[in-house]
Amino acid sequence: MTTTTYAADRTALLIVDPYNDFMSEGGKFYEAIRKTAEAVGDGRTWLRQLHHFVTRAACTLWRPACRGAGRGGQWTALAVGMAVALAASPGQAVPAMPAGGFGMPTPVSPVNEAIVADDLDAAERLSDLGDRYVGQHALADAEAAFRGALAIFEAALGPADPRVADSMTALADVRAERRDFTGAESLYQRALAVNEMAYGPDDARLTSPLANLAGLYLTWERWDQAIPLYLRLANLFERLLGADDFHVAMTLDHVAEAYAGQAHYAEAEEFYGRVLAILTPRLGSDNPVVQRVLTEQARARRQLELSGAKKS
Repeated sequence: MTTTTYAADRTALLIVDPYNDFMSEGGKFYEAIRKTAEAVGDGRTWLRQLHHFVTRAACTLWRPACRGAGRGGQWTALAVGMAVALAASPGQAVPAMPAGGFGMPTPVSPVNEAIVADDLDAAERLSDLGDRYVGQHALADAEAAFRGALAIFEAALGPADPRVADSMTALADVRAERRDFTGAESLYQRALAVNEMAYGPDDARLTSPLANLAGLYLTWERWDQAIPLYLRLANLFERLLGADDFHVAMTLDHVAEAYAGQAHYAEAEEFYGRVLAILTPRLGSDNPVVQRVLTEQARARRQLELSGAKKS
């Protein structure tokens, strides 16, 4: 059997959104998802949530693929191509690109144009614009757009609406990317609190807010704060998906990484063992992920042996 490999810098993940054919009103699957459709609103909201999920998925499930240069690693690009059919054309849904280009000073910025405080459509357009700026890595402009969107959403919906939490998360993502960890932290914390209030502490919709805040602390090397959040997330995944699910394993992998970061090698070795107990029967001992975890476990065991030798 021939194994085909694809270069990461020339490979994209294509997601085809079947909104018009299947999920829009009158589509084949509409009755099955009617309640959800009515709850989340129009197609642009669905698209933004899909975009947010895909761009964060690799980091949520396997943070070694997302470590920045400051952690001694390399960024792994996740290129996302989307073929989307929406009722409104993309040109109508998203403001035009500024004349000076993304990230360049412009005489009139769409972010600074007059907007109505409770105009939710304007907030959606600002969110879409923020996504476009993120795609161009114009992070200062993206932050301004998301900040404007959040102000409108909060004024129109109140601070406890889950849609406000989504807007907080978008802004927090940009701040985290700009390494404004303090600014990102407060927004992720607020988004988690809003979702807990709206859905309760054990709802599946808490997985993303928990992963966002825990992942920030892991990147920030605030191990003590990352560990309890990841343990809570692992317990939630276990209740939702079962004890041997891949999500459980990769969340426990983050716990092990945090313990290793604290030089708590006995705990790190234990949790790497739990990860292997889930992954090895599913993926096989030759799988690259399993091999990586084995290497990390061996490193933790070696450090533990060395620390014991020093004490003796």
